[in-house]
Amino acid sequence: MRLGRRGNVRITSGWAASILVAVVILLMLVSFGAFNQSFIPTVPVTLMSDRSGLVMEPYAKVKLRGVQVGRVATVSSEPGQVALRLDIDPDQIKYIPANVAARINATSLFGGKFVELIYPSDPSPRPLSAGAVLRSQNVAIEVNTVFENLVNLIKTTDPAKLNAVLTALAEGVRGQGERIGESITDSNEVLLALNSRTDTIRRDWQALTSVSDTYSAAAPNIIDTLSAASTTSITVTTQAKQLDALLLATIGVSRSGVNLLGQSKDNLVEAINLLEPTTNLLMKYNPELTCLLVGTDKSVQVFSPVTGGQNGKSLILDAQVLLGADPYRYPDNLPIVAAKGGPGGKPGCGSLPDVSKNWPVRQLITDTGFGTGLDYRPNPGIGFPGWADYLPVTRAVPEPPSIRYPGGPAPGPIQYPGAPPYGAPQYGPDGTPLYPGVPPASAPTPPSPDGVTPPAQAGPSPAAAP
Repeated sequence: MRLGRRGNVRITSGWAASILVAVVILLMLVSFGAFNQSFIPTVPVTLMSDRSGLVMEPYAKVKLRGVQVGRVATVSSEPGQVALRLDIDPDQIKYIPANVAARINATSLFGGKFVELIYPSDPSPRPLSAGAVLRSQNVAIEVNTVFENLVNLIKTTDPAKLNAVLTALAEGVRGQGERIGESITDSNEVLLALNSRTDTIRRDWQALTSVSDTYSAAAPNIIDTLSAASTTSITVTTQAKQLDALLLATIGVSRSGVNLLGQSKDNLVEAINLLEPTTNLLMKYNPELTCLLVGTDKSVQVFSPVTGGQNGKSLILDAQVLLGADPYRYPDNLPIVAAKGGPGGKPGCGSLPDVSKNWPVRQLITDTGFGTGLDYRPNPGIGFPGWADYLPVTRAVPEPPSIRYPGGPAPGPIQYPGAPPYGAPQYGPDGTPLYPGVPPASAPTPPSPDGVTPPAQAGPSPAAAP
């Protein structure tokens, strides 16, 4: 500096140049720092990975769900792994959970790398903090890795053997173009047929999930079974001599059985064939026989206390001496075996095996030659006092049974649901029908001119009721 003519301080050209150079350098430093984002506060986080890839450089982007939340500050190598220091924006750190995962991806096959933060399915309530260490899940496949593996494969391949394999393959397909074309066409038809069944195939694959879950749950039991099978095999191996002796004894018994039954095989076959009608008959009547046996057991349980046979030693009986019936004579007294009356004409259980739960007993009219009169009671709700003797039908010359009883005709079956019982009044005092299906009472007949009143016409008789 120096004084001017008027006493003013003037900067010399040398100082001016120095100041200019200093200002330019300062501006360059500020521009460089601004470009490197050195003046922006960040949260440092470390990412550890087996490798970083070829194009992973500082200032690479750090993204979360496609949004940049920071950048890669430095990439440093450590023994067996690589450490990447990530600078996360303070404004974005609160949106990143502490258990976030990370991986190194590439924008394209030949593009640069970037760090992608993976948001967890169960995020931690605490945000990512400074100094946290993350572990990379994987690194995107690079072209150089592919070529490196390919080169290693080529180096391990013997050219002579490869040439022999390709020559054999060429000889195998030479002249087979038409058949190969047919195979491709057939394959195309198969694929077209499968296209229409893709939904079914998808459901089948989905159904495999439940199958795999079932086998997964049963895996311990399967393993235990295999372990037990190994123990069994060891036992069989150690007891091989005893097993051989058992097999030899079994062979001897089988030979003895053949010698014993071989001579009678024809008789055994004939006996089985003769038993067929009997077994068929028993099969036909097996429901009725079952009901009979079960009903007998229930009857014994009910009546044994009454008859005194519950202790297995005593029995209470009320016996008397009666005149003997005429002797049975063959074939005059053979009964008629033509009884049918079960469901669909087949043998049935009737009210068995528990009569108390199947009451009243449904009527069953049989054709056995023992029913030339009122030999059944179709309406168990009405008493039938009387006396009947059916023994005459069993005489040498069958006679009709002797049946004596007072009262009107025999009770008939209930003709329809809700019908009045036999002998019950069908009309009220005012002539109102008391049961459904009973016709209205007829009007009283007026007296005749000679003063005689004809008998009143009552409603229809029980036999005429619908």
